[in-house]
Amino acid sequence: MTEVEPQATYEPVSILNDAKLYSLVIDKHKRFSKEFTDELEGLEVTVNSKRTEYQRINKELEALETRIVVLREKRHQLYHQAKKLRIKLFEDIVEREHIQHFENEIGDIDNRLQNANMSSQEELDCINRIRLLVNEMVQGVPELDDVHRGFMPSIFDILKTAESARKELDDVQDAPAKHKSDSASIKGEFEEMESRQGWLKRRIELHKDALEYWENTAVEGVSSHE
Repeated sequence: MTEVEPQATYEPVSILNDAKLYSLVIDKHKRFSKEFTDELEGLEVTVNSKRTEYQRINKELEALETRIVVLREKRHQLYHQAKKLRIKLFEDIVEREHIQHFENEIGDIDNRLQNANMSSQEELDCINRIRLLVNEMVQGVPELDDVHRGFMPSIFDILKTAESARKELDDVQDAPAKHKSDSASIKGEFEEMESRQGWLKRRIELHKDALEYWENTAVEGVSSHE
């Protein structure tokens, strides 16, 4: 049996002339240059937005940290003011034996309130205890005149302000940790984008240089055939 060899088929190969080759290469560099430029412009908008958000969070963080310091100092100043008014309230009492135990307990509470690590509930309990003791002291000294008794509402107002300061401190003291986390996350995002921006700028410059070279080559090629 005679074997019949299959007939081979060949795709015609077209040879690109120089003009067509230059055109394809030029189009390629134009395309890449545009794609990278479009991406770069989009990144610039996003990076600027992220940087603005980063700056806003850092300003809020700074304000929060300052506020926390102020609240901590404010409470101690208020306790000191309340102590000075308590001294004025009872400074003219000659026979102090029947209120001495009150003063001793309040003194112990004053010392406890200097503890920076005191819990919120413990501090509020101390404030309420001082209120109760001052009231009992006043009730136990009927000879106090109206001038001296007038110190008591001021003491209570100061303690109320200290109580409010402590509650505000509870509300804000955990906020800096979240702000720091958000700040670090956003910074990482836009720094990564900035790295991409640098890469894109370098690629765009390379394609521009290549485009200029091939456009000049194409012009020279046309001129040499004229």
